[in-house]
Amino acid sequence: MGTYLKVSENNDSRLVNTGNKFIIRTLEQGHIEHSKWIKDWLRSLLCGLPINEVYLSKDGHFHCDFGKWYYNQFSPFFSNNEDFLLINKIHLALHERARVLALKVKLRDTITKEEYDDFIETEKELSTLLLKLKNEIHETIIDIDFLTGLPTRQPFFEILSQELSRALRTAQPCFITMVDIDHLKNINDKYGHLSGDTALKATAKYLNNNLRPYDSICRYGGDEFLICLPNATMHVTKKILNRLQLGLASLPITIYEEKIINITASFGAAKVGPDTSIDDIIASADNAMYAAKRGGRNQFGFWENND
Repeated sequence: MGTYLKVSENNDSRLVNTGNKFIIRTLEQGHIEHSKWIKDWLRSLLCGLPINEVYLSKDGHFHCDFGKWYYNQFSPFFSNNEDFLLINKIHLALHERARVLALKVKLRDTITKEEYDDFIETEKELSTLLLKLKNEIHETIIDIDFLTGLPTRQPFFEILSQELSRALRTAQPCFITMVDIDHLKNINDKYGHLSGDTALKATAKYLNNNLRPYDSICRYGGDEFLICLPNATMHVTKKILNRLQLGLASLPITIYEEKIINITASFGAAKVGPDTSIDDIIASADNAMYAAKRGGRNQFGFWENND
C-alpha cells in the first residue's frame, strides 16, 4: 500500500496535469478519425469506388490519423502501459486485414465470411482497448493531484480504511497526521501564486521522500497534507514529526531565479482508536494541527484525548 502512495523522486507531476487531458482528447480524436477511416474504407469496397492506394499499403497503419498520433506518442505514461503497447499489435492486424480485403476487391476476388468477421472482431477489439486506455488515464487524473503528484483524498481514504482495519485487527498503533503550511498566503501575496505553487511542490516532495517506506501521504486540499503512520507509537510519531518539522524549516526553496525562501508547517496527530471513524480521526488531527498554529506555528501537537 505504501508503494502505491509513495511518489518517486523522479516522478513528473506533469503526467497528471492538463497534459493527460490533452492525451485523452487526442486519443478520442484519433479514435474518431480511425472510425472515419474504416467508414471510408467500407464505402470504397461496398460501393465500387476506386480503391485508395493507402488501403493497399503494407505500412498503412502509419498513415491513418490515429497511427500518426500513436507512433509519435512519447508520454512516459505509456512507456510501460501494457494496453498501450498491445494497441500496436491489434492496430497493425486491423490494417493488414483491411489491406487484404481491399486487394481482393481490387482483383475482383471473393471475400469470405470468415475474413470479414475477423476484420470486424479486430476493429471491436481495438475500440474496446482504446476505451479502456482512456478510462485508465481519466482515473489517473482523478486520483493524483496534478500540482504535487501526490494522491488525492479519494484513493487515500481507501488506504486509510485498510490501515484502520489493520490497526484494529492487529492491535498495532497507528497515527493520522494533518500538516498545514504556515503563512502560504503571505508567499502568494508577496511573490505570486506560482511561487506558492513551488512551495507546495517542494513541501510535498520533502514530506513524501522523508517518510518511512510504508507510510502514506496525500494532498488533502489547499496547503494541507494528510499522513498515515502505521505501526507507530506516540514516541515514534513524535520522532517522525520532529524530524519532518525541523527538516522542512531548514529546506531552501528556490522560487524564481536566485530567490530562496524557507517555509515552516504545523502538524497535528491523532491516534486511531477502536470506536472512531476515519472522519473523526481526521477531525481530531485537524484540531491538533490548529492548536499547534495557535501555539505559534512551526510545531506539532497531539489530540488531547489520545494516550
